[in-house]
Amino acid sequence: MKGEYPAGAAAKFVLLSAAGVILFFVPAWGGVIPVVRLIDSIKAVLGGYLEWVAFLSSLLLGLGLFGGRVLKVPFFREQFGETGLRPAIWMFGILLAALSFFDAPVPILRDPRIGGEILTLGSTVFITIAAAGSLVIFIIRSGLVEFIAVLMEPVMQPVFRLPGEAAVNILSSFVSSASVGVYFTEQYYKKKRYTTRQACSVVTSFSVVSVGYIGVIASLARIGEMYGILLAVSFVTVLIMGAVMIRIPPLCLLPDTYMDGGSQIRASERLGWRERSRQALEAGVKCAESFCWRDFGKNICQSLGFAQKILGVMIPTVAIVLALVYYTPIFAWLGRPIEPFLALCGVPDAGEAAPSVLIGIVEVSLPAILIGGTEAGVQTRFFAALLSIVQIIFFSEAGNAIMASEIPLGPGKLIGIFLARTAVAIPLVSLVSWLVCGM
Repeated sequence: MKGEYPAGAAAKFVLLSAAGVILFFVPAWGGVIPVVRLIDSIKAVLGGYLEWVAFLSSLLLGLGLFGGRVLKVPFFREQFGETGLRPAIWMFGILLAALSFFDAPVPILRDPRIGGEILTLGSTVFITIAAAGSLVIFIIRSGLVEFIAVLMEPVMQPVFRLPGEAAVNILSSFVSSASVGVYFTEQYYKKKRYTTRQACSVVTSFSVVSVGYIGVIASLARIGEMYGILLAVSFVTVLIMGAVMIRIPPLCLLPDTYMDGGSQIRASERLGWRERSRQALEAGVKCAESFCWRDFGKNICQSLGFAQKILGVMIPTVAIVLALVYYTPIFAWLGRPIEPFLALCGVPDAGEAAPSVLIGIVEVSLPAILIGGTEAGVQTRFFAALLSIVQIIFFSEAGNAIMASEIPLGPGKLIGIFLARTAVAIPLVSLVSWLVCGM
C-alpha cells in the first residue's frame, strides 16, 4: 500500500542512516567525528612506519601493471587496463616512491620538503580515502542520500542547478575529505544521478577540504584563533561560489547529458511538504532495503583500488610541482601580474599575498605556509587562507582524485576551472576578509 513499508526495511533505513550520520557528521568522539578519529588512529598506530603505506601501495601498483600488461593476467588487465598517459605516470610515480623510500642519492628527493613530503602526504591521502571510502557506503547505500535528495530538490535546482544529492556532496567533503566528496560524485555519476555538467560542477565546486584540515590551514597561516570564523565563512563562500560557477564558462559549456550520452529526463515536481516528505521516506526505505553486507566488502575493495590509483598520480605530480616551488622562481613570477589586481580589490600587503594565489593548485596548505612565513597582516593572512580553501582544485588530493575517477576532467580543464574560480573568488574573498578583519 502507498506510504506503507515493511518494518524491517524501515528499521534498516533508520539504523544505516544513523550509522552514516554518526560516522561522518557527528563529533561524537572527543569532539571529533568518528571517521576522522579512525584515520588519525591508524596514522598514530603506524607512527614512524607511515611512509610504508605509500611505498607498498606503489609497489603493488607496479606488480599489478606488470601482471596486466606483461603477464596478461585477466584480473590485473581489468583493474589496470587504462590507456594513454596514466600508466606512464604511474610508473614514474612508482620509481619516485622507491627512490625516496630507499633514500637514493637524488638531491631533490633528499630534500625533506619534497622527498619526505611526497611519501608522508601520499600515505595520509591513501589512508583517508581508503578508510572514509570504505565507510561511505553507510551514506550512499543507506537511503539517506535518496531521502535528502527528494527533500532538497526545490532548493538545489534553482540555486545550484543540481539535483538534491549534491547537498550530501557538500557536507561529505567538509566532514571527511575532498577525495571522499569526489568518490561520492563519481558513484552517482556512474549511476546516472548526475549529468556530465552536474558531476563536473559538483567535484570542482564542493570537493572542499575537511573541517579538520581547515584548522590546519588556519594554524599554518598564523590565524589559529580565527579557526571558527574561517570555518563558517568558508562554508558560506563555497556555496556562493558554487551558485556562480555553474552559470559561467567553462562549466556551463559542458554537455548536460549522462555518462552514456543519454539526455537528462529527471525533473523537479511541485509537491507540498507532506507529500514531498512521504516520497523522500519512500525513496530512502526502498534504497536501504537492497543493502547487504556483501556490498560493504565490495566497497572496501573499490576504495582501496581508488586510493591506490590516486596515489599513483599524486606522487609524481606533487614531486614535480614542489621542485618548481622550492627550486625555481616560477610561482613568484606568476604572482607578479596578480599583485595589481589584489591591490585593486583592497587586499593589504598585496605583494606578500600575490605568490600564494596560484601555488594552491599544488597543495591547499602551501598558500598558508607561504603567507604564514611573512610579516603580512592578519587580513592578508586570512585572505590567503580563505582563498586557498575556496579554490577547491589542488593536485595533491582533489585534482588527482578527479583525474583518477571516471568524471571527464583532465589536467587542462581542471587548470582552466581553477583559474576561473580564482578570478571570481579574489574580489569575493577580499570583501569577506575585509568584513571579518578590516572593519
